[in-house]
Amino acid sequence: MENEIVHIVNDSFSLQSNETNFVEFLTEKINFLIINDFNKLIYILYRADINEQKLNKLLAENKKEDAGKIIAALFIQRHLEKIKSRKENKTSIDDSDEERW
Repeated sequence: MENEIVHIVNDSFSLQSNETNFVEFLTEKINFLIINDFNKLIYILYRADINEQKLNKLLAENKKEDAGKIIAALFIQRHLEKIKSRKENKTSIDDSDEERW
């Protein structure tokens, strides 16, 4: 599952990474985008279906924390949810052979 997330993030941020400390690596890339290409970061978060209200709430509650780290954690969390959902849906489809053609 971790490799799936690394692959998803590499695609989203156009990266070539096999970093051992992936969260730090992602945090650095997000902080870079915050400073240098905020519109691209917004686009990436939109495509990842990150809940804007949840993100704003987390940032407001943790003003002294690194925003890149907060965003990275939320990004990873969202992709874990997507992976879990896909696996659950795939299992339910596989279990219902009657619906197959």
